[in-house]
Amino acid sequence: QTALDEANQAVSEAQAIRVFRILGGDFTEDSGELTPKNSLKRNAVLKTYAAEVDAIYAR
Repeated sequence: QTALDEANQAVSEAQAIRVFRILGGDFTEDSGELTPKNSLKRNAVLKTYAAEVDAIYAR
């Protein structure tokens, strides 16, 4: 929580993190969430964690 508070102090209120979830595992290339260069595949992550993302925005 301390790191989050510090990060939020460095940005405007509109850019601040208000809600987050800690996921159970790491993003990996084997799971299809990372490219070989370790870039995030956003569509794959959104598909895998759709329920979690929906829950955040449903608040």
